[in-house]
Amino acid sequence: MLRHYRARHENDVPDTPSIDSASRKQMLDEALLNFIVKDCQPLSIVESEGFRELVQALQPSYVLPTRKTIKQMVAKKYEEEQERVKKEVQQAVALTFGNISTSKWAGRPKVPQLMPSRRCRDTWQRAILPGPRIL
Repeated sequence: MLRHYRARHENDVPDTPSIDSASRKQMLDEALLNFIVKDCQPLSIVESEGFRELVQALQPSYVLPTRKTIKQMVAKKYEEEQERVKKEVQQAVALTFGNISTSKWAGRPKVPQLMPSRRCRDTWQRAILPGPRIL
């Protein structure tokens, strides 16, 4: 039946965006990676007979990556997400601590310490400690 559809009707569908096989494979690899990571699936799932049959039924032309390839993809995704989170944290720190100054301890002049400005400390105290402030 699928062969009949592809031979007779596949080209009859108007205005469907065509996706080349390389980008389709990349999209499916990304979906597989998200499935494994989000659902905490073992990497060996790509070697599971039932999973292979499911993928074959859904997309016969898709070749599943090996466990080793999935491991590399997970490592790469981890590094990308780690960099993204670092940037987000840096932006949040820049917005929160806007005015950061460095000061040195009198006893240890070679160790600079980051301290928020007095304005930031006062804002924190007002936000965290309701009522009268003790300085």
